[in-house]
Amino acid sequence: MPLYSSSSAAIVVVGSSNTDMVVKTSSLPGPGQTVLGGTFFMNPGEKGANQAVAAARLR
Repeated sequence: MPLYSSSSAAIVVVGSSNTDMVVKTSSLPGPGQTVLGGTFFMNPGEKGANQAVAAARLR
């Protein structure tokens, strides 16, 4: 007998869901240097969120 069936299987993801905050710059700063930031954007992600989305797509 299989350990699961497609009609009653449950998937639980234990992980985190974070937001990446990114600022684009024209160059990387050197040691002790400050550079001005440009465009700012936020991306959802992290491993737990990605796994949950992938598992939901299996249905």
